[in-house]
Amino acid sequence: MAIDSLEAIQAGGTTQWIRLRGADASNPVLLLIQQGPGLPMINEARRFGHLLGLEQAFTVVYWDQRGCGRSLRGRQDRAGISVERMAADTVSLLEFLRDRFGGKTYVAGFSFGGTVGASAAAQRPDLVATLVAVGMDIDGAAAGVGAYDFALAVARQRGHRRATRQLEAIGPPPHLTSKKFVTRVRWATNFGGVTTGETYATLARGLVASLVRSPDYSAADVIRTVRGISATQAALLPELASMDLARTLPRLEVPVVMVQGRHDQVAPGAAAQRYAGSLQAPGKRLVWFDNSAHTPHLEEPGKFRDLLIAVRARQLAGSTKT
Repeated sequence: MAIDSLEAIQAGGTTQWIRLRGADASNPVLLLIQQGPGLPMINEARRFGHLLGLEQAFTVVYWDQRGCGRSLRGRQDRAGISVERMAADTVSLLEFLRDRFGGKTYVAGFSFGGTVGASAAAQRPDLVATLVAVGMDIDGAAAGVGAYDFALAVARQRGHRRATRQLEAIGPPPHLTSKKFVTRVRWATNFGGVTTGETYATLARGLVASLVRSPDYSAADVIRTVRGISATQAALLPELASMDLARTLPRLEVPVVMVQGRHDQVAPGAAAQRYAGSLQAPGKRLVWFDNSAHTPHLEEPGKFRDLLIAVRARQLAGSTKT
């Protein structure tokens, strides 16, 4: 890597951390915004580098957002957390990257990260080359109902008494506490709605293992990260439950590529299709990943890499395709 550095930036009155990695400093910059809320990103540098190899075409920025990972050193780092505040942090980071490297930044946001990236692009389109939104959170009410109904239906069909009992106990959405939200996500994950071939437990173990193996986290960082996930989730759940991007972000002044897994049960494909149809943007495209659920970049990494290379080469059509 010609560039491989861990750096601190200032955003919204807090110190936040990024890792920059790239094979050629002349390549354009790609900012990755993690799914969540509350999940770190710097710990993914090794896995993403192995699976996707994006550092050969971009200078890749792995960012631990406000309230998570290395950027969570105290309670003040999570104070007042909101989508608006996180979008403002993203703008600050994009300004830093423009000043550091020149030009606009490509932004790839995963799930909630796609929502944050879209909000930042709406504020400062002059900083964003293209937004790639993967399994983006679009319609909070529809997402909650869809994930809950899916998990409960599969639990009953399979005669899974524990899952059925827990899901019936929390009742239908909205699920505005971390405990209820995690119950819904756990069973939707275990039944294949998040990452095909993974369970909630295997994903959790993978997260902890990646933190422990990463040279960028101390033992205290790992503990703070794991403990902080539920608190950050709880702070953002009311906003997520009522989210409606078709109403709040009907227009973006940047090209948008939406990536959607066919088997995604936590960010409904129907919502993505509706938003792709209504969104006003200078260029837009909806790309389906037929063998993926909520994490197409991990489930079909070769196809995702090729898509980003095509975006970089500006080879995507300027109209929505479904």
